[in-house]
Amino acid sequence: MPLKGGATFDDFISAWEADKGFGVPARVFNAVSLVDDREILSVGFVDVDASTFEALASRVSDQEAMRHSRIADVIESTELRAFYELRTEHDFSATPRQIAVGTPESLLASLNGA
Repeated sequence: MPLKGGATFDDFISAWEADKGFGVPARVFNAVSLVDDREILSVGFVDVDASTFEALASRVSDQEAMRHSRIADVIESTELRAFYELRTEHDFSATPRQIAVGTPESLLASLNGA
């Protein structure tokens, strides 16, 4: 999502930060493009089953609507806003290999208490 002219990453974070937690394990990573410092990428991980995600989304919909209204003040557009079920994790540090999602070896292990 590109920042509006004059907006900074710090402006984005101030608008983006949640007022309340979601009540389930959740982590979000925000990154700035190495090519264009106005381009922001946010990727979030929530540790809930896909079958219960709809109930969580419904529970936090009002607070998320307010938060996204604030975000709209500092970004030009959102390229993609969608939810996905994480299926694989791969480690390319040395010999490429798959890491079982949810295991202690996963980068997201602390999210689910593994």
